[in-house]
Amino acid sequence: MAGAVAASVVWGGALALSGGSGAKVPDVSGYRAVDDLCKDAVLRETGSLFTVKDGEPAVLRHESMDRSECYREMEAKATSVGAMTVSTALTLHKKTNPGPEFIAEAERADYIPRSRTTVKKLPGLGDRAYVISTELEHARFLTISVLDGGAVFSMKVTGVPLSDEDKAGPYSTDKLEPLLVKDARATLTKLKG
Repeated sequence: MAGAVAASVVWGGALALSGGSGAKVPDVSGYRAVDDLCKDAVLRETGSLFTVKDGEPAVLRHESMDRSECYREMEAKATSVGAMTVSTALTLHKKTNPGPEFIAEAERADYIPRSRTTVKKLPGLGDRAYVISTELEHARFLTISVLDGGAVFSMKVTGVPLSDEDKAGPYSTDKLEPLLVKDARATLTKLKG
């Protein structure tokens, strides 16, 4: 009897750790983690304002998840707004549902002390998508975050805060946002299938 109880406890623990017998493997919605995301990330719209330098790709492959990343430096074409970077990442979750954490991180992106952060839902992109804009004393970030099944995508521009004069120009967050959204859409289309 004691052996049967012990076996039952072990079996129950294994089911709990594996997500249960009915655990559903996340659907990565046809996306693929490419070896060089710098070649596949589309920056056509953002590139109209910046000279985008060659990037450095990184790839993580594991039985639980795959991730492709690319980091690039950019120089403004029309004015000197300081150094900027654009980072692109696609993570394919193979065993766990990234949804709850994705939503929590996006909707509570304003947790950073002494920051001005706005979070907006972005309709028509994946299962759920957000535009997140954060300004700190010495940096600003504009991020497009997308959840599509087990796939999590982000495209982020990082730079220094703008001068009052530049805030009205083409490098303002309001002007940059629609360009980054178009590039994110084009990149996701390219990475799918």
